[in-house]
Amino acid sequence: MTTATFNSSNIAAAQPSSVGMALRELGAAAQRLAIALWASVATRAAAKSPALSASEEAQELRAFASSIASSEPSFANDLFAAADRHEFGDNA
Repeated sequence: MTTATFNSSNIAAAQPSSVGMALRELGAAAQRLAIALWASVATRAAAKSPALSASEEAQELRAFASSIASSEPSFANDLFAAADRHEFGDNA
């Protein structure tokens, strides 16, 4: 039979304040990383899609409405009306 003895007096005890400080620093670093990632994603998304005018957005919606008009005529009509309201205002 083999016996192993572990002498814990040779291991330096961790200071609670050191652990707490390290955890706070880790949390702050994680927060900075999350903010940097979010900013990077937002910047890329903005760079990829240029802003469309109301007329261009309405044309895209009308094209989609035309593609579903045969299977969903009522919904397509609603989309056409929404495109008109978006392009020409609420009084169209």
